[in-house]
Amino acid sequence: MSDSLNTAVARHLKVLSEQIGARPASTPANRAAAEYIAAEMRRIGLEVELQPLACPNWRCLSETLTLDGEALAVLANPFSPACDVRAPFTAVCTLAELEHADLSGRIALIYGELTRQPLAAKSWFLSTPDDLRVVNLLEQKAPLAVLAVQALPGSTNRLVEDWEFTLPSATLPAESGLALLTHPESTLHLRLETEQQPGETRNVVGRRAGSRPETAVACAHFDTKYDTPGASDNAAGVAALLALAERLQTERLDCGLEYVAFTNEEYLPIGEDAYIPAAGEGHFERLLLAINFDGLGHRLDALTLASFTCSPEFQTRLEQLSSIHPGVQWIEPWPESNHSSFAMRGVPALAFSGQAVRTWAHQRCDALRWVNPSTVLEAAELSAGILRDVQSQPLAWLRPVESNA
Repeated sequence: MSDSLNTAVARHLKVLSEQIGARPASTPANRAAAEYIAAEMRRIGLEVELQPLACPNWRCLSETLTLDGEALAVLANPFSPACDVRAPFTAVCTLAELEHADLSGRIALIYGELTRQPLAAKSWFLSTPDDLRVVNLLEQKAPLAVLAVQALPGSTNRLVEDWEFTLPSATLPAESGLALLTHPESTLHLRLETEQQPGETRNVVGRRAGSRPETAVACAHFDTKYDTPGASDNAAGVAALLALAERLQTERLDCGLEYVAFTNEEYLPIGEDAYIPAAGEGHFERLLLAINFDGLGHRLDALTLASFTCSPEFQTRLEQLSSIHPGVQWIEPWPESNHSSFAMRGVPALAFSGQAVRTWAHQRCDALRWVNPSTVLEAAELSAGILRDVQSQPLAWLRPVESNA
C-alpha cells in the first residue's frame, strides 16, 4: 500500500500544482481541480457531494504603471476595479500620516506601518475595528487609486485582496516603491484593465458511514491565490487528504468519515459559507474530531502539528501517537485556516502545516520541486493512526469539560 500511496501522492501534487496550476475560485482551473478531487474520491469509494458557493469571478487583462513615462513593475490587486488614472501621488507611511493626508485628486501610495500586513478584509471574521482603520480611512478619503508597497524583496504577495474594497488598487514590488519614494513630485499613470462578474465555485465533500452516528472530519483547501502554483499551499494538503482517504479505504471504523476539500480559503467568501449551512450547526455537535492539512511538505521544513479544543486526556494521547514520528514538531495553535471553523464550535481540531509556509506561501516559487511527498504521506499516516485510535471514543473524552454538552 505504501508504494501505491507514494505514487498517488506524487500524482496528486503534479496534477494540482503543475498540470492545473494556479486555481483561484471561479476560474476554469479551480473547476478542473474540483473535478479531479471529486473523481479521486469516487475512485476511492466515497459518496461525493458538490457544494456550490457564489463568489466574484475576477480577472486581470493588463496592468501598467509609469513614472514620468518610465515603466515600473506593478501587480493588480485581486478584485480591483479597472482604472486609467494620471495624477500626482501622496506617500503615507503611518496611520497618523494617513489620518492627516489630503488625497483628493491624487493616487495614495501607502507603505511602512500601513503595509506590514495585507489590509484587513471587511467581512473576515478575525478582522477588528483597529484592523479596518486603514481601509476605512482610504475609502473615506477616496483617492483616485491606491498603490501599496510590498516591503519584502521579490515577494508577489498582494496587499489588498478584498472584493468589498471599492477603490482601484495595486501592489508595488519593493523596487517600484523605492522609485516612487525618490521622485515624490512626479506624475503617475496607472492603468488596470480588469473584469469582474458573478461566479461560482464548489466544495468537494466525500463521505462514508460508520456504525455509530458520530463522524470525524479531515479537510484541506484546494484553491490558491492568483499566479501561484500552490504546491505546498495547498496541493500538498489535498494530497495528504486523499492519501488518508485511500489509506483507510479498506478499514472499517466505528465512526463515520467525512473528507472536505474546501474552496476559497484564500479569499472571501470562504468555503465554510457553503459547508456550514449544508451541514447545519447540529452537525458539529456530533463531530469527534477535525483534522486540517494546510501548507505542509516543504523540503526545507519540518511537519508541524497544532491542536485546538482538546481534552487533557486526548492531548496526552495525541502526543503519544505523534512520538513515533520524530519528524513531527508540535507548535502553538494558529487560527488562519479551515480548522478554526470547527474549533470555534467546540470541535477538537488538529492542523498539520509547516513553518516555511509563512515565507513561501502565495509566491510564484511555491512549486512542486520544493515539496517532499514523504512528508505529505507522513501527515496522512499519522492522521490515520489518530483516527483509528479515537474511532470508538465517546465525544466527552475528546472535548474539554467546558465544551461538553
